[in-house]
Amino acid sequence: MTLRTRLLAGGLLLIAAPAAAQTAPVSEVIVSAARLPTPLIDLSGAKVIDRAEIERRNAVVAADVLDTVPGAALSRNGAFGGVTSLRLRGMASDKSLVLIDGVPVNDPSQPAGSYDFAGLDLADVDRIEILAGPQGSLWGSDAIGGVVNVVTRETDGVRASAEAGSYDTWRATGAAGVTGERGAFSVSGAAFRSAGISKADARDGNTERDAFKNLTAGAAGRFEATPGVTLEGRLRYNRAKSEYDSFGGPTGVIDGPDTSDVESLSGFARATVKGPWGFSHAFTADVSTIERAYGGAFPYEAEGGRNTWRWMARQDESRPLALAFGLERENQREDTGDGRRTTHNTAAFAIARWAPAARLSFSASLRRDDPEAFKGRTTLRLSGRGDLGAGFSLAASFGQGFKVPSLYQSTYPCFECAAPGPNTALKPERAEGYDLTLGWEDPQGRGGASVTLYRLKVRDRIDYAYPTGYLNIARSRSTGVEAQGRWALGGGFAVRGGYAWTDAEDTLAGAQLRVPRHSGSLGLDWTGARLQAAALARAQSGAPDTGGRIKGFTTVELSGSYRLSTRARLTLRVENLFDRHYQAAYGYGEPGRSAYAGVSLAY
Repeated sequence: MTLRTRLLAGGLLLIAAPAAAQTAPVSEVIVSAARLPTPLIDLSGAKVIDRAEIERRNAVVAADVLDTVPGAALSRNGAFGGVTSLRLRGMASDKSLVLIDGVPVNDPSQPAGSYDFAGLDLADVDRIEILAGPQGSLWGSDAIGGVVNVVTRETDGVRASAEAGSYDTWRATGAAGVTGERGAFSVSGAAFRSAGISKADARDGNTERDAFKNLTAGAAGRFEATPGVTLEGRLRYNRAKSEYDSFGGPTGVIDGPDTSDVESLSGFARATVKGPWGFSHAFTADVSTIERAYGGAFPYEAEGGRNTWRWMARQDESRPLALAFGLERENQREDTGDGRRTTHNTAAFAIARWAPAARLSFSASLRRDDPEAFKGRTTLRLSGRGDLGAGFSLAASFGQGFKVPSLYQSTYPCFECAAPGPNTALKPERAEGYDLTLGWEDPQGRGGASVTLYRLKVRDRIDYAYPTGYLNIARSRSTGVEAQGRWALGGGFAVRGGYAWTDAEDTLAGAQLRVPRHSGSLGLDWTGARLQAAALARAQSGAPDTGGRIKGFTTVELSGSYRLSTRARLTLRVENLFDRHYQAAYGYGEPGRSAYAGVSLAY
């Protein structure tokens, strides 16, 4: 780790001041990913990136804002469309469940069932909720490292924007909608195109530029059919076409003719009916599909999908004792060219939150999953929060999680098993996690800070062992600290930042997992009558990676906007201000200094 990185990381730990800061007081931010909507302040280790943060940074894709969340490590196989993986609390990307409007979108056709953030445009996103640590009792399989819920927004009126800049890059977005007494309807779209850079690092002699095209479209609607009956639905489509480079030479990643074309669709339809005793009953059908086609030296196609039927009864969360419970049935399928495979899971869950006093709250959730090909699993989560006075609070939680082997893993031939064919002895991964959060909110509303300590253990972790196949041969342990905060300095200035120390290792092999031990960010914002500006420094230490080890790095970005009128503003962002060379994944390049300017309109 460089001296610059050490100084920045140490300073951030002392300041404990944050990137995922909300404009509203923390006590007013409600997290829907908790299933029983819960104030952010009651959730130990939870974080929310709101729309104000997205617009302050003029961010384009989810990776632009997730890389400053303490405890979230991003790896990208080259800028502009390279596969982008998220690791929460040191765990591999397949250990986190990703939702869009509550719909699971992890890819069943990927070997381990992970999610690629490369094409997740932020134009239609209202906020991103992150629940770190095992969340099996809320969402079932895959939520070992945590849950990321992307919540899209409704539009009332018309919005449009356009931006252009370095590397022949342009982006255009638009949305239109109407909101009335009985409902709302809106549509949105975003198009992005860039000639890009070489995804294989140019310093290794690679010069071929790899283009990226991304198209996103969405629709949202809700309607009060009769008093007490509400119908709603959302649909989101994305198509991402990228040129990419792969490992294949003495320097690692080299220029090549490879291409990918990925189409995905997710959405839900829901009917909510008010019932007796303060309960509302929601009947939901959701779906997500993905089709991937790869061209080049080794053409390849894959298709996957999942759909869920769910009934959930929920009380008004403002009650001293609020309850939620339900049933769900999920079906998954995948086809990687050698046949179609399917599986299903049936689950029952219950959630309770009790606030016996204004300064004290407790919650508990319990879930039973019955996967088709594996033993049933029961997971539990307990948490509590107390107000200590003078703005201080203490929250703690214990959670369990599990991950059923993916369709690919459970059907992959075991070449050294007693009987030929899939490894029938493969079993789900298991996890337990604890965390403790000390928070402080200034009574005058000028800011706040929090520090979270956590420990996470994963047993029966599935790894590929050549030439045998997939086996339960590993264990993981992650211990860490996550610090974040914000403070208004006066005169329109505010400081925010975050820091994470992550000690994650494969305990059987005694090796560090693929996450930096130190990472952090520090930002300074200024807001005037018409002008808004922000500077953000981000740093991380070195970390092991596939093929080698990436070095620590520090980058600085600038962003700002100028309000021309109540309806129009100009935007500007400068990335990698000091033109540093760095890699977010071993062998893959990142852009040098680049600038983008645009205009945004709202009517």
